[in-house]
Amino acid sequence: MKKYLNGEKNQLVAVLSVLIFIASMLPIWYLAGYARPSGDDYGYSVLTHTAWVDTHSLLAVFKAAIETVKINYVGWNGDWFTTFLFSLMPEVFAPYSFWVVPFIMTGAVIVGTLVFMHEICVKLMRFSWADCMIFTSLVLFASYQFIPSTAIGMYWYVGAVHYMLPHAMGLLGLAFMSKFLRNGKISSLMGLTICAFMIGGSSYFTSLLLFMILFFVGIVGWKRKKKEILLLIIPFFVCAIGFIVQCKSPGNIVRGGENFGFNFNLAVFTVFESLKRGFIMVCSYLHEKTFIFLILFVLSLFGWKAVNKANQKNQFIYPFPLFFVVLMYGIYSAMFAPEVYSEVYDSIEISLGPATIQYFTFIITTVFSILYCEGWILRKIECRRNINSFMVDKYQFRVLYPALFLCLLIVVFNRGWLKESVDMRVYEYVSSGQADDFKNQIASQMKILLDDSIKDAYLVPINPEQGPLMHMPVTTDENAFTNRVVRDFYGKNSVVMSES
Repeated sequence: MKKYLNGEKNQLVAVLSVLIFIASMLPIWYLAGYARPSGDDYGYSVLTHTAWVDTHSLLAVFKAAIETVKINYVGWNGDWFTTFLFSLMPEVFAPYSFWVVPFIMTGAVIVGTLVFMHEICVKLMRFSWADCMIFTSLVLFASYQFIPSTAIGMYWYVGAVHYMLPHAMGLLGLAFMSKFLRNGKISSLMGLTICAFMIGGSSYFTSLLLFMILFFVGIVGWKRKKKEILLLIIPFFVCAIGFIVQCKSPGNIVRGGENFGFNFNLAVFTVFESLKRGFIMVCSYLHEKTFIFLILFVLSLFGWKAVNKANQKNQFIYPFPLFFVVLMYGIYSAMFAPEVYSEVYDSIEISLGPATIQYFTFIITTVFSILYCEGWILRKIECRRNINSFMVDKYQFRVLYPALFLCLLIVVFNRGWLKESVDMRVYEYVSSGQADDFKNQIASQMKILLDDSIKDAYLVPINPEQGPLMHMPVTTDENAFTNRVVRDFYGKNSVVMSES
């Protein structure tokens, strides 16, 4: 055992960290069987569902999806790419197929994060695969167990498509960008451009993230890689064009009011307010999500050794650590900008989607701030032989494992932190019987909704306890939004919640 614990590549720890992360996701994936479409999931899919039921033609569904984009672009919102995806909700094609949504949404983010972390950690920073898997597992564990909105993250199709898929595409795009700058291959540039195309028509948050990083990389890398930097203009403009098309949508005025649009004074206010809110939210995380800082501390323990090993393979000196940390904070704070800008317009409702993207961005930017600062410190002290000897021969058993044991004791004696985890919320929801109650009531509703002989549907009331799930129940008012979209999706004359 000591041989594995003292291994330079941390293979055993990497395997354990991956297994722990997968185990932490099992309750989340188990609850996928209880997830159901809700509200906008139905509303955006009316035309595509009708096309599929009438023709069973994918071409007809594709045309209906484009028509849905046109209608919403003029009448409600401009995010043309995600609106196209909104209309392809799984139950367009088959009843009771919604269970795949949490797997798709979490799978996309997991893959995007893994590819991004591998590119940065292994290819750029020269960490081992094992170290990369440790860091990725910790990042994903912290992200999902303390996610601000489980609905946005997993269980609400429209919300997850609007926020989480662009986030995953953004990470993939950044990985492609890094690969292109390393190897100059056109395939990497094409991958980045495709991601930029999709991001430009989806999330303001990820578009802003991509713009900021492309701009910064263009300035920093101009002298060393002029050809590659010039070619990065292609994905930049592809994303910019999609973004402008989105911003020019007539539907934005319908949704935000006649005064909605660009305002220079508001833009300046947004920058400073976003920087302030970023700091306030970090303080909130310290108070409400304290456990994630323990995870970040564990990551820094492994990071210290990983960076030290990597420094022996490359000559990167980690210049300007303060500037790098400020840059990471600026990127994180920028995720508050769309929310701050929109708050001026009272007609725009703000969900927990922005908070979720802000949190995910905080985790990643903090991780690389830690690793970068550790690299800078180790470069400063690497000339001291006693430090190098300690790092090679004694760090594992005198610092790393004792600190990990201390963290374990803290968790054992302060289990209140874990009560706020998603796994605990899922456990309580299922063990209380509320999940099965909800599932049975939904089954009763679906029996009526799928019966073509019933045109005026009176549904049984739904358990209001939704736990981590997302559900907008049909009400007693047949003209309410949810009633209307469910009615149209299933081709009824009316859908009403029974009062009894």
